[in-house]
Order: sequence, then C-alpha cells, then structure tokens
Amino acid sequence: MANLEDLLAVYPWLARLGPDLLGQLDVAELAGPHPCALALGPTVVAYRSGASLSPGRIQLCSVVPVKQLSPARISVLKEAERTNPGIVLVQYDPQL
Repeated sequence: MANLEDLLAVYPWLARLGPDLLGQLDVAELAGPHPCALALGPTVVAYRSGASLSPGRIQLCSVVPVKQLSPARISVLKEAERTNPGIVLVQYDPQL
C-alpha cells in the first residue's frame, strides 16, 4: 500500500490536485512508488491488482486524465505487468 508523502515525492504533478482532493484520494489501491512504474516514466502509476475503492475515497483516474496510448506503448505496459505480478499500470496525462 502506498502513502501520500511517498507518492508526492515521486509524482510531483499530484500536488496540483490540491489538499482537498489529495485528502480524499484512495492511496490504498495504489502499489506505492513501484520501481517498475517509475522506470516507465514520470506519469506511470502502479495499482495493486484486485484492489477495490475504499468507501468515501476517490480514485486517481477520476481526477487526472488517463493518457491515450499507442499499441506499442500498451504492449510495453502489459509486458511490465506480466513480469511484475500483482500490479496494473496506468499512464496518466497530467498536462506536465
């Protein structure tokens, strides 16, 4: 499970959400600053596979757009997921 301070350290674009949204963000569904995600770029976030939304929380994908990916990029993410069981990767488009 992730903690917000660690996520903000590696994903500084999250700070743009502001304290209210950050306080509601469901970090329990995230796999923390996962090395695999970090190696794939500054906007790739790892989720714990099988994680469900915590009551009263919001999902990151509901407040930050997901990046439209090429088939080649999707293949890269899928291969990374295959070699790192237990995670699902999402690439966001936070307008860096």
